[in-house]
Amino acid sequence: MNDTMTIHIKVCAHCGDPKPLSDFLRRTGKRSGAQSRRGACRECRKRRKAESLSPVNLDAEERYNAGSSGVDDFTTAPDSDVPEPHLNPLPSDDAEGDAPAPKRKRKRKRRSRRSRKPIIDAELPAAPEAPRIRTVRPMPEPPPRPDGPDASVLVPTRQGIIRMRGKTDKGRRWHQETDLETAVTLVNEHAAVVVNRHTIRRLYSNKAFRKYILTRDRYTCHFCGEYGDTIDHVLPRAKGGHTTPINCVTACNLCNQSKADRDLDEFMSAED
Repeated sequence: MNDTMTIHIKVCAHCGDPKPLSDFLRRTGKRSGAQSRRGACRECRKRRKAESLSPVNLDAEERYNAGSSGVDDFTTAPDSDVPEPHLNPLPSDDAEGDAPAPKRKRKRKRRSRRSRKPIIDAELPAAPEAPRIRTVRPMPEPPPRPDGPDASVLVPTRQGIIRMRGKTDKGRRWHQETDLETAVTLVNEHAAVVVNRHTIRRLYSNKAFRKYILTRDRYTCHFCGEYGDTIDHVLPRAKGGHTTPINCVTACNLCNQSKADRDLDEFMSAED
């Protein structure tokens, strides 16, 4: 049986000779196909690869060999004063297999530019502020008493409590329970009003009370006369004081922190 084999031929773009397709590289990408070939033939590729490699310079090699032989003759002379150079013998294949591989030294990282910048000296602490002169001032006048029954009408419930209600800064209503003594104090110091014999109502929200005290005292510290924007309890809350118009005054930040939980007489007589 005779088989007819079709040999596909392509003309090389470099040498111009017709060569079989098997001598060319396959084309890839969109133009790839069964009979798609590209580039130069196999012989042209080998020739170009050989030309790209730099040939060995025979003259340089001869000069190197001649120089090395001259050094050997010179160093072997008995009357030579020149010391014999130290030559390291090349390791054999067996030695290379037995000797451990040299460890690679890790390169030290360069310091970043930020670390090279000089360290800025820290700011020196400010000198302590001189103590302010305290002056005994009369207590501010209380606000007018709101309309309502007197605190003497308050009576605890069967559970022994007094109901107290009010509004938040956003206008939401709240209520809680308190004891009779606290309720009477709040009413007498113009911070609450009696609703009925079991209930009282707070007159100020937190923001409204702060604004009232600062405006009443004209943002002036009650203890030193300087500018003040904080509220201090004359009788500290730790000793039974309450947040009422009679027990609260305007104070500067320094006097407020210095007074802490001391009462008015103790703070004014102290020399700190």
